[in-house]
Amino acid sequence: MSLREAVKHFDVSRPTLQKALKNGKISGVQDGKGHWQVDPSELSRVYQARGANAEGMDKALPGNLSTQNRGFPGNDDAEVSALRAALEQERIRRGAAEVLAEERGRHIDDLRRLLPAPGATPQRKRWWPF
Repeated sequence: MSLREAVKHFDVSRPTLQKALKNGKISGVQDGKGHWQVDPSELSRVYQARGANAEGMDKALPGNLSTQNRGFPGNDDAEVSALRAALEQERIRRGAAEVLAEERGRHIDDLRRLLPAPGATPQRKRWWPF
């Protein structure tokens, strides 16, 4: 989608689009003539569709893309339960990592107690027993 088409379909001005492209807020491809092409899904991620054109966007966007957030076909309950299981596994891993961090902290404290105090001169050990 060109910047001209984007201005028509989305509630944004051309200078704002150019600034967003320059700053990396949205991504696009520039052809050899300096004209920008932006993916409509990239625009819908950042900008709202114009009110008058929002209903007609399905026909206007290439590939019959829509700016409306629609559900995906399939078994949503299975996906939700799989995501919950993955979240629970991550919580278990995080708990184990916290326990390991505490254990290592205690070990470091024990090692610090074995070190001589700062500024203390260590006693020299003699090589000869007399």
